[in-house]
Amino acid sequence: MPDNNIRRNDSCPCGSGRRYKDCHGALRPAGSESLSEIARAGFAQGRLEEAARDARAAIERDSTDAEAWTVLGLALEAAQPDAALDAWLRAVALAPRQPEAHFRIGDFRRRRGEHDVAIAAYEAAIEAGSTHPVLLNNLGLSLQAQGRFDAAADRYREAIALQPDLLPAHANLGDVLSTRHRYAEAAASYARAAALNPNLAALWNNLGFCQRRAGAPTAARTSFQRALSFAPDDPQALLGLASLDIADQRYEEAAPLIERALALQPESAEATNLLLYTRQHTCDWADFERLLEAQRASLAQPEAPSVTPHNLLALPYAPDELLTAARKWAKEHLGGINPGHPLPPSAVDGRVRIAYIGPDFRTHPLANLLTEVIERHDRTRFEVFAYSFGPDDGSPARARFVAAFDRFIDVRGESFEATARRIADDRVAVLFDTSGYVIHARSEIFALRPAPIQVNCIGFPGTLGADCYDYVLTDRFVTPPEQQANFVERFLYLPDCYLPGDSRRPIGAIPSRAQCGLPEDAFVFCCFNASYKILPQVFEAWMRLLRAVPASVLWLLQTNAPATGNLRREAKRWGVAPERLIFAPRIPLAEHLARHAAADLFLDTTPCNAHTTANDALFVGLPIVTCAGETFASRVSGSQLNATELPELVTYDLESYEALALKLARDPDTLRSLRARLRANSESCPLFDTGRYTRELEKLICELCRPC
Repeated sequence: MPDNNIRRNDSCPCGSGRRYKDCHGALRPAGSESLSEIARAGFAQGRLEEAARDARAAIERDSTDAEAWTVLGLALEAAQPDAALDAWLRAVALAPRQPEAHFRIGDFRRRRGEHDVAIAAYEAAIEAGSTHPVLLNNLGLSLQAQGRFDAAADRYREAIALQPDLLPAHANLGDVLSTRHRYAEAAASYARAAALNPNLAALWNNLGFCQRRAGAPTAARTSFQRALSFAPDDPQALLGLASLDIADQRYEEAAPLIERALALQPESAEATNLLLYTRQHTCDWADFERLLEAQRASLAQPEAPSVTPHNLLALPYAPDELLTAARKWAKEHLGGINPGHPLPPSAVDGRVRIAYIGPDFRTHPLANLLTEVIERHDRTRFEVFAYSFGPDDGSPARARFVAAFDRFIDVRGESFEATARRIADDRVAVLFDTSGYVIHARSEIFALRPAPIQVNCIGFPGTLGADCYDYVLTDRFVTPPEQQANFVERFLYLPDCYLPGDSRRPIGAIPSRAQCGLPEDAFVFCCFNASYKILPQVFEAWMRLLRAVPASVLWLLQTNAPATGNLRREAKRWGVAPERLIFAPRIPLAEHLARHAAADLFLDTTPCNAHTTANDALFVGLPIVTCAGETFASRVSGSQLNATELPELVTYDLESYEALALKLARDPDTLRSLRARLRANSESCPLFDTGRYTRELEKLICELCRPC
C-alpha cells in the first residue's frame, strides 16, 4: 500500500523541512529561480500544463536549473512518464544532493519493478538529507519486493516514527510481519491501520487472517464481519468467516458463505477446496464430482493458489498430485522464512535431547497412540521434551502427557521465532512434528530450522512438501520404497507398523446392544471414522452389503446433524431403510472402546483409512476389512492389520473389499476365528508391543545422531 501523494501541508521531500506548498518562499516576478517556483506552485495546485510550460521557460533561461528539471518531471509524470524520468535524471546529474529528484526516480523505478535501481535512488535521497516518511515507506516496498523483510520493516517503523498517522506504513508493516508469520505483531499493525481508516475492507480482512493464525478466532470473526459491513461481496471476508465456521464444525453456516464467494470468483481454488471439504464433512454429494474435478484442474495449474494438503487426504488423488499440492503449499506459506543453522546433533550431559511438538497433548487421538511411547523412552540415553501450543483441557490425558515428558513447555503465547529460538537454545537434536498441516499447526517453526534433524511424525499421513523436514516416520507397507519419489522427506522406516498403540488404554464396562441402540439379533457392520472420510463409492458398497445381508445394520459415528440426514437420504435412495443406519454419539474413550464389543465387523474407508480409529478397534478385538490404495493415508489400516498378523483382511480394490466383507458377514465361524486370533495376539503382536516400538524408534534416533 504505497503512498505517493504528497499533500499540500506535508513536509516537502526536497529536504528543506518546510511544508510542500510553502517550500520555496514568496514568488518573485523575474529570473529563472522565480520561474521554477511559479512552476512548482502550479504543480502543487494541479495545473500541470502551466507547470510544465513554466518549468521549460525556466530551463530555457538556465539549463542548469536542477529545480526546474525536477518540477518539469513532476508535471510530465502522468502523461509522459519516460520524459519525466529523463527530466529527473537531468536534475540529479546537475544537483546530486537534490533529494526530491532521487525520490521521484525511486518511485518511477519501483513501479516498473526495477527494485535495485529504485533502492539506490531512495538511498541517494536519504543521503542527500531527506527523511520524508513517504520516501521511507516506499523504500520499504522495494526492499520487501526483494525479500529483504527485516530491512523493509525497519523502514516502515522509521516512517511511522516520523508520521504516526501514515496508514500505508502501518499496513505495509503488517504485510511484512504476516509474510514472516509473526501474526500477533502483524495483527497489531493492521489494527493501527484500521483505526486510521476503519472503512477499508482489505485492512479488516488482513487483520482477521492474522488474528485467526495467532489463535484469536473470536477477534478474527469480528474483523471479517467488519470487512463485510463495508464490502458485502468481498470473497476473502466470506471465506475467512467460513474457515472459522469450519474450525468450529459449523458446516451448515460455512457452506452458504463459501457458495457466495465461489459465485463471485468461480475460479477460486480456495473456495472450491473449502466447499468440497465442507461437503465431505456433511456427506453432501450432490455436486461432489464436479467440485473434485475443478479442484484437480486447479492443482495442476502452477499459477493457481495453493490449497491446504490436509483437506486432500481423503480425496481420490494420486501420490504425485498430493506431492505437487504439498510443495505448492509449502512454498507459498513457508517460503518467506529464513532458516537457521543448527549445530550437528550432540548429547547434552550424556543424553540425546528429543522433542515432540504439536497442539494436541490433551484428549485427542494422539493420546491414544503416543503417550506410552513417551513414558517408555530410555531416560539413561534420552531426555524428552514437549513443546505444546494447543489448549490445556484439564483432562487426565493432558495430565498423563505432562507427567510423561522430562520437560513439558507450554508455548501457546509465543511467536514462531521465539519457540524456534527456545528449541535451538535447548539443543534439541531430533524434533518430531505431531501435527503436520492441521488447522492449528505451526510448520513455520520447522521452517526456521531450530533442530538439526526434523521429522514428520504420526500427525500427517503424507508428504509435507517442505525441505525443512528431513524424514517422515513410516513403514514399508505404508510407503513402499518406490514411493520415495512422491515425498520430499526421506523414509525413516520402522520394522513393523509406523503407528504406535497405547497398550495401557483403559476399557470401560461392556454395554449391551440395547444400551448402544442396536438390535440384539442383527449383524452389525460399523465404521467409527469421521464423516469426511466417507466417499460415495465406499457408501455405495456399504449399501450393497446391507441389501445382501437383510438382517444387518450399519453403525456409524455421529459427527454432525447434516451428515446424519444426508447419509440416511442416500440410504433411502439405494433402497435401504434409513433406520438401518444407526449413529453412535461421542462418549469418553474408555466407554467408546468398550462398545466395540457390540459390533461384528468394522468396514474401513478409502482413500483415507481409519488410523487411530483402526488402532482402537483392533485393540479391543474387532476385525477390520480395509481397501489399500497407493497413498500413505490409504494404507494405514493395512499396515496395522499386518502388525496384528491379519494380512488376509487387506484388500486392494473395492470389489474385493465388498466381497470379503460379505463373505465374513455370511460366515460367523470365520469371523469368530478372526476375533479369537486378535484377542490371542493382542499382547504379543507388534502393533501393541509399545516397548518394542519404542526401542525400534530409539534405534532410528541413534542412527540419525551417531554417535549415540
